[in-house]
Parts: sequence; C-alpha cells; structure tokens
Amino acid sequence: MLSRVAENLYWLGRYLERIENIARMAHVEHEVSLEGGQEVWHSLVSTTASNELYWETLLESPELTHSEFLLFSGLNPGSLRSTLVRARELARGLREHISREVWEEINALYLFLSRRRFGPSEIHELCTETQRRTQTILGLYDNTVLRDEGREWFRCGMYLERADMTSRIVDAKYHILLPRGDSVGGPFDRFQWVAVLRSASAQEAYRRLGYSEVDGMLVAQLLMFSQEFPRSLAFSVQALARHYQQATEETPKRRRAAAARGVALLNLDLGAADIEEVVDEGLHEFLDEFQARLIEVDRAITEDIFRAEPSRVAPVRLVED
Repeated sequence: MLSRVAENLYWLGRYLERIENIARMAHVEHEVSLEGGQEVWHSLVSTTASNELYWETLLESPELTHSEFLLFSGLNPGSLRSTLVRARELARGLREHISREVWEEINALYLFLSRRRFGPSEIHELCTETQRRTQTILGLYDNTVLRDEGREWFRCGMYLERADMTSRIVDAKYHILLPRGDSVGGPFDRFQWVAVLRSASAQEAYRRLGYSEVDGMLVAQLLMFSQEFPRSLAFSVQALARHYQQATEETPKRRRAAAARGVALLNLDLGAADIEEVVDEGLHEFLDEFQARLIEVDRAITEDIFRAEPSRVAPVRLVED
C-alpha cells in the first residue's frame, strides 16, 4: 500500500474517533450545564488542549462562546465542524479504499452539519445525531471494507486517538475540575465524576461492575487500567499494538521498530501501574507523560513509515578484466 494512502486512512480513523468523542463530551457538558446550573464548557476546552487558542480567538471574535468554539468555529482546527471537513476531504480522496456506504454516511453527516445553524437549544439534537451517525460510519467500515493493511492503519489511528481522548477526559477532572478541601467526595464532586463516566460512555459499565456509588478512584481505575472496557487507556493501547503489528507485517524492521517499542513500553507500564500509587505520585503528571508518549508514537509512525525516504541501493561497480 502507498504510504500516502496508509497515512490518510490512519488520519481518517483519528478524525472520525475525534468527532464522536467531541460530540459525546459536548452532549454531556450541555446536559451538566442544564442539570447542575453551572457553566462547565471550559473543562471541555481544556480537555481538547485548546485553552490558549480559545483566548487568542476571542481577540478576533469577542462574542464567541466556549460551545461555539468547540462545535462550529472555523478558527478552531479542532472543532467538531473543522474536524469533519478534514475527514470528508480524506474520505473523498480514499474512495477506492473505502466502501460506498462509508463515503455516503460521511458525506451525509457533513451535509447535516453544513445545511443549518444550530442554536443553544439544539445542541442536544446536534450531538446525539452526530454520535449516532459516526458510530454508524465506524460500524459500516468494519463490515463493508476489506480486512487488509488499510483497515489496520485506520484502526491504529482510531485507537491512538481514543487513548489520547480518554486520558484527557480523566486529566481534565483531576487537574482542572478537582474540588478543594471538604468538597472532595461531596455531592458536586460525585456529580462531576458521573459526568466523566458519561463523557467516556462508561456509566453502564461502571454499574455492571457492581459499584453502588460513584467514587473518583474507582472511575479512574476503570478508565485507565481496565482490560475489558473498550475506551480505557489499557484496552486502547493493547488494541493499538495489535493493529500496528498487523499493519506493518511487510514493513522493514528498522522502520517499524521505534513506534512498536513505544507502544510495547506503554502497554507494559499500564499493566504494571496501580491507581493508588499513580494518584499518590501525581495523576496529572502520569497522564501528561502518557500523552507525550502517544505523541512520540505518532511521530515515529509518521517519520519512519509514512514519510520515510526510499532506501538507496548502492550502484554496482563493474571491474574490468
């Protein structure tokens, strides 16, 4: 497979996963704002690492709200609409490598978001419909596209993005929303942790584990180290390792080694970690390092595989008799 095609499929997987995550988190933030009577959209701006850009954008558009910045702003390359535009452009160039059904659903989602303006009262409809359509696209991809190298690169991008977004969801709560003093463990603290579970589509899984009350430590354990929950860091990194190995079976060892080593070490470190020790030593620092290591994996994949220079063959010198 051409490196350009593999890279585009990788980023298509990342963008679609990002769209679904932004829609789900925005849906939860909207409902939390209504139920709790508090403005918490700023935490989602922090989750998407867009704080600095948001304040810079306010200089050009002083009336821009957090929700508009996250969902619709063309000045924010990480907004829901901007991410979908890039995903659609990639999909259009990948028509020979994805099914017609996948392309039509991506295009339909693009048209849904482009043909009308959504007011504050319509955020619920926007987010739930975007989630449903994105999940449909991911399901169609799995059931209508060949299980070849391209599919493995798509899955690599999807799981790397999922690991990154889940880590940011947990980090936003601990580092930005963490209450002070006797507020820890209080009603609002528990309310926020319920929102974290919902942001990761983990509330039902948490209940099925038999936990009757929401406890921050148990939530972090589930979202970070569970081997069974599909959105946890541990599960996502394991899946990334599996799909990366399958995607690079025909790739020279020297080119695939750096990313493979990075993913394998992440997998080992997550398997050996204990939530209580991590919290004692600094959960924010642990997650910050985790995100930096994912960035290094992404860089290695890009530089060593997608953008690698072709091997140069030394010229053969003929020896005269």
